[in-house]
Amino acid sequence: MAAIAARIRTGELDLGRKHYALTLSLGVLAAIFCNVGRIVAVEFGVGAGDGLLQLCKAADFFRRELRFEIDVYGLDNATGLPPPADYRDHPELWQQGQFRLPDTAGLRARLPDYAKLIIGDVADTTRMFAEILHPQCLLGFVSIDVDYYSSTKPCLDILRHDASCYPPAVPMYFDDLMRNNLTYSAWCGEPLAIAEFNRDNEFRKIEANPVFKTGNAIRPFHACQVLDNPFRTGALSLRKGFSMLNLRLY
Repeated sequence: MAAIAARIRTGELDLGRKHYALTLSLGVLAAIFCNVGRIVAVEFGVGAGDGLLQLCKAADFFRRELRFEIDVYGLDNATGLPPPADYRDHPELWQQGQFRLPDTAGLRARLPDYAKLIIGDVADTTRMFAEILHPQCLLGFVSIDVDYYSSTKPCLDILRHDASCYPPAVPMYFDDLMRNNLTYSAWCGEPLAIAEFNRDNEFRKIEANPVFKTGNAIRPFHACQVLDNPFRTGALSLRKGFSMLNLRLY
């Protein structure tokens, strides 16, 4: 997998967005360590659909090359950003109606059979994963690109299911961590949603790892540490011959 990652970084292997492909590869590898052959990859905030299609491109590679099952889900309201709730949604940066999905039917027609586009309020549609995730189908990748604090909060509910639905750590990508913007702060947006999630969950903690890079571009990589995961508690053992000492960022 490290060799594959090196080819992705240099562009020799084109799997779409490098930060998607590299983050997804970690989810695949973590599941293999757990002796599980299927993961779910989720993109919150589809916009025009380019990211979802590129996530499918990366998923297709791992499905073919490793014969590993990946189910892809894209969740969006299709109407663009709702009205901002308050200052925490950064109304000085985002406005109602931005990032609308212009052609729902057209995007669905371009998706492979293992990918689904789910339209609706994420506060409602996120609940579907209670029926999808289970010990043999782990959450292996999450991308959150819904801009607002008030929209990010319900997306994080996907991390609140039984610990057996996850690998020991879930690879994540947050798109709107704009540390180089003057008004973007820890008291608003995705940083606030992450901080409140960590405060409210004793055994689930989202943290950044600054080591993860995509070639010359530095992209924010996060992981949700599932501290009550059965592989962490000793209730389950990793695949024979595998050790988490070898599950390093590459």
